[in-house]
Amino acid sequence: MKGVVWSLRVVALVALAGAVSALGADQPTTTTYRWVDAQGVVHYSDTPQPGAEKLKIQPAQTYSATPVSNQASSRPAQGTEANVYQACGVQQPTAEQSYFSPQEIPVSLNLRPALRPEDRLSVTLDGAALQPLEDSPLHFRIAEPDRGSHTLSVTVHDAAGNVVCSSPGVTFYVQRPSRLTPQSPTRGH
Repeated sequence: MKGVVWSLRVVALVALAGAVSALGADQPTTTTYRWVDAQGVVHYSDTPQPGAEKLKIQPAQTYSATPVSNQASSRPAQGTEANVYQACGVQQPTAEQSYFSPQEIPVSLNLRPALRPEDRLSVTLDGAALQPLEDSPLHFRIAEPDRGSHTLSVTVHDAAGNVVCSSPGVTFYVQRPSRLTPQSPTRGH
């Protein structure tokens, strides 16, 4: 079996050359020797060997990023502090939840603080808008959901139409019995 053998010292020298280069020092080259032994194995070393070929290895190319200025403020822009919601998402159903032959699925949201009068709440099921229940703006119902996977998303817009809060979609699954599976637990055999 043919292979390549690197001396640990060569690997260390190449790494050291890269480190020196990263520190901004002159870019020295590393001298390495390459030879093939009687079994056809290629060897690399930093010490000369009879019949070895002398190689010059340049240090690793490095990149130094420009430092980021700390002058930027971590506070929100003036006037936007009132638009910050600490929680904005789907509370029910939970992510990856499965429903077996439901007539309807209740949906509830987690929104803190409460929705401000000037903000607008949008809840979508697979991209289509859902209407809240009349008695509670944070509760919805999905009637007779189709079989398969579904995604619920929540977005809050301010009066100017800017998104002030949004949640990643929550995916849930609906399973329904099939005529092809008479042993289905939802059939009540």
